[in-house]
Amino acid sequence: MVILLVLITVLGCITVELILRRREQRRTADESGVLSFPAGVLTLLASEDPPGGLFLHSGHTWAKLGTSGAVQVGLDGFARRILGRIDRFELPAEGAHLRQGEPAFSALQSGKRIEFVSPVDGVVCAVNREINADPQGSKRDPYGKGWAFEVRPSDIPRNLKKLRIGAEASAWVAREARSFSEFLCLHRAVPQEVGITLPDGGIHAEGIMETMDGEILQIAIRKYFR
Repeated sequence: MVILLVLITVLGCITVELILRRREQRRTADESGVLSFPAGVLTLLASEDPPGGLFLHSGHTWAKLGTSGAVQVGLDGFARRILGRIDRFELPAEGAHLRQGEPAFSALQSGKRIEFVSPVDGVVCAVNREINADPQGSKRDPYGKGWAFEVRPSDIPRNLKKLRIGAEASAWVAREARSFSEFLCLHRAVPQEVGITLPDGGIHAEGIMETMDGEILQIAIRKYFR
């Protein structure tokens, strides 16, 4: 009986040790990002670095102050890459009054409409009509030819306090990529709604929102484009 109790105790200790060791391995992997990042999101992390001089809004729109006083607005590279193919953009009318953080323009994609917010307050003074001649061009050059419209800002000092620039903007985009990776992993139990699973178990993030619909799409919009 004593020997049996000793054996049970030893086996119990070994089991506990194995469980603790496995938890530690998972924790270390999560902290290093080795297992928690799908391959496509790692690509986004490695390549996405906003140009200097651009201000980023938390809804993944950017603002560029021009010498004329007008502010150019567009979608940042991170947003444009996860969106994938876009059929066309719906742009605001010239003269429209916009508010920071409120819907300003939309992307139409296979019958879906995805709205994006304005990074600043102001009145629309120009729109980029060429963007719909080549909607995919905004993916290749999101901070150049991909601009959507310009506004005459009405409260730029206050607006800039809520935007990010330089190293702060780059660090924030990296955090957003980490967050998006976790979002994909959380919803990967519904493969028909989150896209293609890669051989390494990751999820291909490039253009992933083309495959999203229903509740998952709405959650993603609220989480990343507001």
